[in-house]
Amino acid sequence: MKLLLKSLVLWIALCIGMVGCESNDCMLSSESYCSMSFVNGQGKSVKLLDTLSVITNLNEYNKSYIYYGDTDTIISTIPIDSLLEKGYLQSVIAERKQYVLLNQKPGVEKLELPLSFTATCDTFFLQYSARLADTIWVEHQNLPYFSSMDCGTVMHYKLTKIASTHHLIDSIQIVKQEVTNTLKENVKIYYTLSY
Repeated sequence: MKLLLKSLVLWIALCIGMVGCESNDCMLSSESYCSMSFVNGQGKSVKLLDTLSVITNLNEYNKSYIYYGDTDTIISTIPIDSLLEKGYLQSVIAERKQYVLLNQKPGVEKLELPLSFTATCDTFFLQYSARLADTIWVEHQNLPYFSSMDCGTVMHYKLTKIASTHHLIDSIQIVKQEVTNTLKENVKIYYTLSY
């Protein structure tokens, strides 16, 4: 009987161990974010006094098709071949889609921004108020990282260059080039005033 009980306990422990081996040890986040801290001239953290919105361009475009006829103009989001057959002239306007990452958040002292999987340069528009804004350009290498069969591939990045306008930003500096799914400070944004 003792042998049977010991065998049963051992079998249960093995089953639990096998389930544990199959469990996912993937990192909590499969996304990699570029972490940017706001600092003053002495390198101390500052908080923006106004609200902040952050907008980025997507790699997709909104297309509008404009057809000019003798007496009318037609605007469409899809091409209309029958109008071309009727003698209309076609013009295509492509505007890049934008995405709001942060919408009028007060007291911001750091940003965690996603980078593009396909492009090697991302543009971020920092809107402080209706009249003041800065633009940040981040150039990077895209580095697919295979973590495991269960977890798949994660995109890591290597920052190669960063630049900005200087309406409120005094300067900008890369402090850690590697952007991974383990969040660490990558960029310092220097402000002369905690606006």
